Amino acid sequence: MPDPTWQELYNAAIVEFDLTELPERVEVACQAIHQYRVRKQTLSAAERKALDDALRVLFTLMQRAA
Repeated sequence: MPDPTWQELYNAAIVEFDLTELPERVEVACQAIHQYRVRKQTLSAAERKALDDALRVLFTLMQRAA
């Protein structure tokens, strides 16, 4: 089974209702996004925006959960 994509990990984080699980899900999603950026090297403007938006949502989610 292939590793989950950053999008799958992001989606898992944003639907997590268990506040004890949320920080780990957010961390894993953020790491996956950063790894994707490193692996891909050249990103289109749309990809950059999608990644930036996802990180912004994850950051906001953690702020509101705190």
